[in-house]
Order: sequence, then C-alpha cells, then structure tokens
Amino acid sequence: MSLIAASASPAPLVDEHSVLLWQVCAHADELSEAVGSEADFTAALHGMLTFLHYRLLPYLLAEESRLQPAQLRDGHMARLLVTDHQRLRSGVENLESSRTRGLASLAAAALANQLDRHLRREESWVVDARAGSDSGVDIEDWEVLLRFSDAVDMDSLPTSSGEDLVLRRLQAMRYGETLRLQATRNLHDLWRRHQAIDPGSHAWVYEEDGPTRWDVRVTRRNRRTC
Repeated sequence: MSLIAASASPAPLVDEHSVLLWQVCAHADELSEAVGSEADFTAALHGMLTFLHYRLLPYLLAEESRLQPAQLRDGHMARLLVTDHQRLRSGVENLESSRTRGLASLAAAALANQLDRHLRREESWVVDARAGSDSGVDIEDWEVLLRFSDAVDMDSLPTSSGEDLVLRRLQAMRYGETLRLQATRNLHDLWRRHQAIDPGSHAWVYEEDGPTRWDVRVTRRNRRTC
C-alpha cells in the first residue's frame, strides 16, 4: 500500500484512534526532548496545544454526536464516553496551565497515557471498532496511510513536518519490518537525522539513487544480530 493512492472509504475507528494517539505521543515526545535538552520548550508546547485544540478536541466532540447508543455494547457506555472525554479535556487544560518545564513534560506524558487508556476502552465499548467510520474531522489520508502503509511517498507529506513524522514511523517499526521511502529528492539528510537519533538500528538500501528519483528500502534490524 502506498501513500500515492488514498482510500475512498472511511477509515476504521481503530485506525483513526491509532493516528490520533500516534500524533499526540509524537508531540509529547518532542516536548519531553526539548525539556530534557534544556532548549526553549515553548515552541514544542505550542505545537502540541495547537494539535490538541484544532484536531483532538474537535474529534472528541464529533465522536460524541456520531457514536449512537445502538453502536455501543450497552446504552450506559454513552455516558462513560462523555465522562472520559471530559477527563481528556481537563488533561488539555492542565497542560495549557503548566508554567514550568517539568510540569509541562509531566502533563504531556500523562495526557498521552490517558488518551491511550481511553481509546482502548472505547474500542471495547463499540460493537465493531473496525467498521468504516466518518468522524467529520479532518484526518488526512496521508496520516492514516503513513501509520499503516509499507511504502511512503515523501512528496505527499507536509513539507513542514513530513520528515519528523517519518522519523517517528521508523522508530515505531517492529524488528524485521521494512518500509520503502520514495522521493524526488535525495534522502541522505533524512538518513543522517535518523542516524543521530537511533544509530545502526535500521538497514538503508538504495534501490534507486537519483538523479531524479530516490527509492530506499529501510529495514528494522534485530539488535541482537548487530
């Protein structure tokens, strides 16, 4: 499956959940790294809050209206869903009110863990969490495909954050898993950034090395054999 072609049918609920959790965890990790390096963490904090306010919170609101009692295993789970969402909104408020580096990092990690637990619970409440779902919230096709595909067209990703998202995807790969990266530009800078983060963890094999097209096969190594 490639990022070049997007599916016309709605993504399953579990896929939407996976993308949301993946994005929140990526922002939380970025914030934690900024705090740990003693760099200015305000940009990372602002980026995470922007995602939460414009992506996560609208998604929760849309979910409350689209998940009808008949779609849940029991009618009282609709109330549990709203209660869980209220807790998540409180977690966002806690992060927004953080005034120190340490508190911001703790609040971001706590929110990511809270979201993970909530999504697992919600998927157990829904009758069929793998059925097609239309949230009405803008989950881009490339986000779902980047999370689950084995071939990534780098040219299809946002220029501002594409490489960062691919780096997160590489770090999340299982041992032996292979991801193909395709682009109309040299991917050496991406390789260099990845080596700085996780040196020797992946094998990079160029199957096409320019001058107009680059095609790289990246495989997660088993560290015991390195």
